[in-house]
Amino acid sequence: MAARGCEPSRLPLPVLLLLLLLPLLRAAGAAGARWSGEGTSPLLQSIFLGRCAEYSSLLGTEERNKNCTAIWEAFKVVLDKDPCSVFPSDYDLFINLSRHSIPRDKSLFWENNQLLVTSYAENTRRFTPLCDVLYGRIGDFLSWCRQTNASGLDYQSCPTAEDCENNPVDSYWKRASIQYSKDSSGVIYVMLNGSEPTGAYPVKGFFADFEIPHFQKDKITRIEIWVMHEIGGPNVESCGEGSVKVLEERLEEMGFQYSCINDYLPVKLLKCVDHSTHPDCALKSAAAPTQQEVPSLYAEQSASLIIPLLVAVASVAQK
Repeated sequence: MAARGCEPSRLPLPVLLLLLLLPLLRAAGAAGARWSGEGTSPLLQSIFLGRCAEYSSLLGTEERNKNCTAIWEAFKVVLDKDPCSVFPSDYDLFINLSRHSIPRDKSLFWENNQLLVTSYAENTRRFTPLCDVLYGRIGDFLSWCRQTNASGLDYQSCPTAEDCENNPVDSYWKRASIQYSKDSSGVIYVMLNGSEPTGAYPVKGFFADFEIPHFQKDKITRIEIWVMHEIGGPNVESCGEGSVKVLEERLEEMGFQYSCINDYLPVKLLKCVDHSTHPDCALKSAAAPTQQEVPSLYAEQSASLIIPLLVAVASVAQK
């Protein structure tokens, strides 16, 4: 199970330069790496506090007074724990301090569609996926863990699910996913990848294991699934097929009203921006028949104007 994330925040130039050098630094210490994941992100605290302050300024007036220092203090508790003994509950205080309301009908869940989701959401303008709430934005694309049997952060490597289940980053996204589901309301949207070889809906994943179980039925009116396919294919699964059918049956058993759309047009149009000449992006236009009707319409209007004019001219000539 991969750690969840959405889009990287903009970083100051020095931080970007440091991140560019990071692969070289990690390569130098790769021989001593214990875990399979990336090590702690450089300048973790600075990035954390910067993202928190930036995002807090975008919140509504009633929610803007977020104490980023207190949020960091609640978060960094896990940095003192063994990297394979960090549980979702260890982030409870962090979540409670950083959570805020999510606009109704704006929650967008997803699997295997990371770039497309963030592009379409457009920084909360259209939708608000997990990475666009404060507690999701803060940790997006970052890594962190303490050294094993030692104090201090491990900058060489951190555990992933392949190493141990209760690692700092996965537990973070599990807890964030749970809260995001609980706070979502109205129409719930889900974007799946129908071209994913392993299936559009992972039956073991963040959405299946930590988001669907925490949907609040009394707050949700219906669920709309978008199964998107890559331009040019392959078309592995669509609505009512394979794992998508498994999801539909699960939602039905839970008592949710749902609908499923293959290649939801607004999202497909966004995908076609980079594939404008591909046959999959050819749209039948209603403009052609309209344009064909224009000359005859114009001719009729012209005739209706010319005939009275000729009558008028003839009348004048007779006088």
